[in-house]
Amino acid sequence: MKAEIITVGTEILMGYIINSNASWLGQALLDIGIGTYYQQTVGDNADRMKESLELAMSRSHIIIVSGGLGPTRDDITKQMVADVLDKPLILDADQEEKVIQYYEERSYDYGPLDANQAAITQDSTPFFNDVGLACGFAAPFMNDAGEEGVIIVVPGPPFELKEMFNNHIKDYLQVTFLEQDHIDSLYLNFYGLGETMMSKEIDDLIQEQTNPTIALYAKPSRVTIRLTASGEDRATTEQMNREMAETILERLDTYFIGYGEGYTLENAVIEQLSERNESLSLAESLTGGLVMHSLSSVSGASKVLYGGFNTYQTLSKQQLLNISSEILEKYTVVSEEVATAMAEHTRNLTDTDYALALTGVAGPGSLEGHALGEVYIALAIRDQKTQTLHLNIKDKPRKVVQETAKDAAINLLRQEIYQ
Repeated sequence: MKAEIITVGTEILMGYIINSNASWLGQALLDIGIGTYYQQTVGDNADRMKESLELAMSRSHIIIVSGGLGPTRDDITKQMVADVLDKPLILDADQEEKVIQYYEERSYDYGPLDANQAAITQDSTPFFNDVGLACGFAAPFMNDAGEEGVIIVVPGPPFELKEMFNNHIKDYLQVTFLEQDHIDSLYLNFYGLGETMMSKEIDDLIQEQTNPTIALYAKPSRVTIRLTASGEDRATTEQMNREMAETILERLDTYFIGYGEGYTLENAVIEQLSERNESLSLAESLTGGLVMHSLSSVSGASKVLYGGFNTYQTLSKQQLLNISSEILEKYTVVSEEVATAMAEHTRNLTDTDYALALTGVAGPGSLEGHALGEVYIALAIRDQKTQTLHLNIKDKPRKVVQETAKDAAINLLRQEIYQ
């Protein structure tokens, strides 16, 4: 079963928009056992779009076309699919009702271009857009070799695409193409060991893999292992994945942070603090609020995240955190002593269970005799001794230094609360 992804939009070709849809779709298809063999990106041009569709139909069974479903004149995806299949466009009544209601509530004029959002090809399966206005559809075709296939049209906005795929298209594909097996994936996330070293630790398992399959992905701040099992039912596949996960964790448990697609250090910390009913505050210098932002992006963070201080300048460390000029002059702002003072003063001021503090040199140059990438992190803990961490993040761009420092700080807290 070969799948192909076509992303539509001149703005993607020109580099104004990152093609995240193709990446996400490729992973989502693989999670249900469908491999993507080809990807195309085509601009908003009728002739080139037809060429891309005809090429895809000659070599793939499942073609997912993303983008170009809106109400403007350059949104021609649905019409091009209809032309290639020689099918007329009709309107899906449910989606049309939603579009009309949306326009009436805002006193917008409603015309033929607007109705295009509710269009589907005749004899296709419609996919209602739960979070947007443009519906999708699945239109069957038969290639020159007599093989059956389907063109699936989905919206371009990533949040609309993901909702439609997860709510409607995944079930459609499993029923239509994957009746013979149930396919299930399990994600394991690790921090502190790179992809190369991790693959060496489980190389024999990778070499021997059959079912479940094992795939490693290096992502920002973590490495993810995806296990994918196929079997007669969900209970069977879940058990197969669990058994393989246990084997892997016997070797890599030290670096394990949690299960789940997209699970991060931030998720682990917020969840554990919530379970323990404990609180956290922050004082950031070189990261300029990056740690606060990443933690507050996790659902439920408000239960445990008190807030903090963005003490980017030396003067703000004195005025906001009451750090004495003597400490700052004696040790400089980039020091273990100042990081410790920042964390302890923050915890005392906020009366939280923990306080994280970061200070260092993000670059591009040195600071007060300290080299680019030198970072000090401190973790103040209620009724315990403050912990510190010293990093030398050499020869890295400013953004990488900040991201690395952020991850190291959150992991320092994770290690403490997971003991």
